[in-house]
Amino acid sequence: MFGFVMSVFAELGMAPRVAAAQCSASEKKSVADIEAGDLVFYGEGCIDHVALYIGDGKIVHASTAATGIKVSDYDYRAPAAVGSFVA
Repeated sequence: MFGFVMSVFAELGMAPRVAAAQCSASEKKSVADIEAGDLVFYGEGCIDHVALYIGDGKIVHASTAATGIKVSDYDYRAPAAVGSFVA
């Protein structure tokens, strides 16, 4: 299962396709300053997953083929970065 954030970007006419490119193109911010709509990036050594922060410590993301799109705590894995986009 992949591509949740990518599909949201496509709906908005934005180009970054993979998590690492989305991270590179985002404006970084501290986890302490996270807001609904920010992207949370995960990975050790390289960014391999991205999720959309929805508030109250929760993210929505494509988890696995078995579980699909789901809501999780933002720190279910250690976040590597937090970024935002202004369209």
